[in-house]
Amino acid sequence: MREEESGRFEVGGKRAFYVLAICSLLHAMCSADWQVMAVVLEPMRRDMALSDAQVGLASSAYFLGVIFFVIPVSHLVDAWSRRYMLGLTAIFWSACTLFTGMAGGIASLLVARLGVGVGEAGFGPGSTALVSASFPEEQRARKLGILNAFITVGVFLGVTGGGYLSAKYGWRMPFYVFGVAGIVLGILAFFMQDYRLPRSDNSDTVGGSLLANLRQLIRIRTLRWVWVGLGMNAVLQVSVSTWLPALLMRAYDLQEDKAGYLMGAFTAIGLLGPILGGIVADRWQRRHPGGRMRLAATGAAMASVFLWLSLVAGLDRHNEVLMYFGAAMMSLHSIGVAMAFPAAAAAVQDIVPAKFRSLAWGASIAALFLLGGAWGPLLVGTLSQAFGDGYRGLAIGLAATGLFGLLASGIWWAAARQMRHDRARP
Repeated sequence: MREEESGRFEVGGKRAFYVLAICSLLHAMCSADWQVMAVVLEPMRRDMALSDAQVGLASSAYFLGVIFFVIPVSHLVDAWSRRYMLGLTAIFWSACTLFTGMAGGIASLLVARLGVGVGEAGFGPGSTALVSASFPEEQRARKLGILNAFITVGVFLGVTGGGYLSAKYGWRMPFYVFGVAGIVLGILAFFMQDYRLPRSDNSDTVGGSLLANLRQLIRIRTLRWVWVGLGMNAVLQVSVSTWLPALLMRAYDLQEDKAGYLMGAFTAIGLLGPILGGIVADRWQRRHPGGRMRLAATGAAMASVFLWLSLVAGLDRHNEVLMYFGAAMMSLHSIGVAMAFPAAAAAVQDIVPAKFRSLAWGASIAALFLLGGAWGPLLVGTLSQAFGDGYRGLAIGLAATGLFGLLASGIWWAAARQMRHDRARP
């Protein structure tokens, strides 16, 4: 791979840091545009006279857009231009965010949220590929850790900033503010550097159909292990982020605002995860060819253990010492679960040819949702109902997701052993 073949492409330097800055800020807006829906669902439902089923369908429309379009859009990013596709997709999803604020009924709301999902589908894979190429390989997980830390920044911004704007100016205002900000950043994305693979070597060009290219990726055994591990880890990660506010309300009789503040606090502490994980993953990689996947495996295992300790602490809800212990354990869970993502992303970039970097991570995101993220919260809710609802039922449901975290850890250790054989060569 020789991204530097393009005369203006720099590995490291000011142009590389401009890529990291714009992609990181857009990652934050991407997450904020998704998370703000959770904050405004209730006032939106009342204002538009929607049922719970209708607002649930509107939320699901976003995920449908991501699941069905992430692979084809990622293929287009590789085949055409990372810079222009990132700018265009950012403008598109931000325009759909604006349209969400203008929605007058369920039909327009569904179209808007589906559009946000479609627009955001290719951004994560494209930005991961471009940031990976813009810095030396030995810094890859570290820089992707910074990029992924801004996902957490966006979630925090969506919860706190979106909630404030909604309470003060109405539920439509957060969509207007975030939509305009995303359009501005999308325009700035057109000024990022981009790499062009040499056309004289057919092995470095993106050719063939989408299915043919996917078949080439599926042949990489390590990649298959990474995908399954991402799905198993998503059962843990997505379920906890979905059900944690309800767990806090049931455990300590909190109101929605206080549960939201605690959720925001855990989210903020989780910022340490991708940054710390990226640094440690790069150092581990220098000592072992599968070091990044070993770090991801360690993070998944830590997240499971700390979740269980937090849930046990909540069984005695009148013990103040255990309450603080549980909060500390949940904070460590947030760090552990966030450590795994940039390490896995960097490993994927290590083992695939440059021409497939966006497609490989797009397929990874699809696997994350399809193999775990899409049904994990449903599993928790079903177990909670089976065990009597309340704190005990929900705690049992969430405890079960920790088993999937340990399964992800074991799968990723297997991937680490396989990496020395599958590692892509220049």
